Amino acid sequence: MATVLAALDNSLAINPVLVTARALARALGDRVEAIHIRGEGEESAVEATRAAGVPLTCSSGPVVEALVGAAQEPDVAVLVIGARGTTRSGHPLGSTALAVVTSITTPVVVVPPAANVAARLRRVLVPLDAASAGLAPHSLIELAEASEVEVTVLHVGGDGLEDAESSRELLARYCPWGIGRVKLERRSGAGEDVVPLAAEEDDVDLIALGWAQQLSDGRGPTVRAAIERAKIPVMLIPVRVQGGANGGSNRHI
Repeated sequence: MATVLAALDNSLAINPVLVTARALARALGDRVEAIHIRGEGEESAVEATRAAGVPLTCSSGPVVEALVGAAQEPDVAVLVIGARGTTRSGHPLGSTALAVVTSITTPVVVVPPAANVAARLRRVLVPLDAASAGLAPHSLIELAEASEVEVTVLHVGGDGLEDAESSRELLARYCPWGIGRVKLERRSGAGEDVVPLAAEEDDVDLIALGWAQQLSDGRGPTVRAAIERAKIPVMLIPVRVQGGANGGSNRHI
């Protein structure tokens, strides 16, 4: 059994992070554990995990290094961490969360400030565009068969989307393992506009995004928008998106 690891700090995100970690562990069939790096807020972390019945490990040392080390343990399937950044700060993540999510290959669920979190995952949105073929996370797609979670693959396209192939043909192209187990929704427009809107209108509990672990220099606009505007947990799954045969630059979701 793998572990969903909840990183608890001294912020008001303690309970939302715990709730999210427990919901994800229930859906994946994993266990949930928590970690707190000693400093301010240890008493709150102890009380919250005791009330939730979640094992807690309190560690010492530099926060980023300790969390990165814990998240990369072989049994850790997902790290759940709170985002301290706000839209006013100019960055969707706080400095600690940013340093952690860009340093590990473990999937990370970011819980934004004031996020609406669900005690049980009902609906998951997996945005995908033409440049992201093959990047839909298998583990999330498989939830549709293994549990009662509804998984929607959101195909984000541009002009002419209304003339695209049938849903089945698109699923066969972008995530063939999901045929018969997921539904596909198609919307035109830019990902940073479409994804938060679709998440709200579809009333989803989690957005799962493949990303290249880059948020600087205008990269990762959809990731930024999802964390800033969707107000629900966002799973970031590190991927490497290869450039085209002509040596074009990588695509950053």
